[in-house]
Amino acid sequence: AMAQATISGSIAYGYDVTTNSTNGAVVKTKLFGDPRANSALNFGVSEDLGAGMKAEGQIGLLPNIDTAGATNGYQSFLALSGDFGRIQGGRFADSQALVQFNHDVVGAWGYNQTNTAAASLGGFFSTNQLKYTLPTIFNGLTLSTTKGLGETVGSRVGEHTSFAAGYVQGGFSADIAYTTLAGSVAIDTTITALGASYDFGMAKLSGIMTQHAVENQTTTTASNIGVTIPVGAFTLAVQSSTANQGSTAGVLSNTAAATAVTQTSVDWRVGYALSKRTNIYAVYSSLDGYNGATSANGDSTTRTQVFVLHSF
Repeated sequence: AMAQATISGSIAYGYDVTTNSTNGAVVKTKLFGDPRANSALNFGVSEDLGAGMKAEGQIGLLPNIDTAGATNGYQSFLALSGDFGRIQGGRFADSQALVQFNHDVVGAWGYNQTNTAAASLGGFFSTNQLKYTLPTIFNGLTLSTTKGLGETVGSRVGEHTSFAAGYVQGGFSADIAYTTLAGSVAIDTTITALGASYDFGMAKLSGIMTQHAVENQTTTTASNIGVTIPVGAFTLAVQSSTANQGSTAGVLSNTAAATAVTQTSVDWRVGYALSKRTNIYAVYSSLDGYNGATSANGDSTTRTQVFVLHSF
């Protein structure tokens, strides 16, 4: 038996300009640093326990390189795997997040409107989770279930249960996740996400569809389609998404336009690889929302980002 420890992560720094227009009032915000939290520091360990069993663990931090501080807001977990499958406990990417990670071509830098689960679950990395992944039934298929207990003592708020399946075969990949989330006063939310991608070699096409239903209140449906095109050291990615809500109350997604009934967005990203580990990115995003009940004019947001990302 042998144990191995690793240190990995990423460091990002750049310039971010965001312009919000609400009922004709324009507010512009300019930032230096890493406003999209792309910097991370991970301490990982794995050990071969023999008899086909393995133990894995990770402590993940999100450093704030502007203030030289760090918060435990990333993936920290312990896992045990073997012929029985894999059991993982702690804070890690939930099943809804994995659909986004695998099929969102722009990533955390964009305004993808199918990210409704992120707002409801408190982010992509949920706490107090226990996940069981079944042993491989046949190559390419992954089946799992996750239980989360939230963080409020004596309350069901934040408690969630997820069922997920993933499939990879050649250039094709697909993921589906279904989550029930407990809220206050016996109000439950159900979230369904389906994502699929196909790599043609010269380009990769991806799509995501989600439905986010709050019991007896609102139902939000969203779709996103994107394409990634590699050209030498350059990579171009573009995606377009739309979200529609069946009520005027609530939040459509994890964006600033909290009162919109309809939101549409377009994201462009150009990357240039300086090396295998260092990339320069430029991202331009536009978001438009409209709520006929409260807004005389449509609300809009644009964001321009230029930054360097180094992984280690």
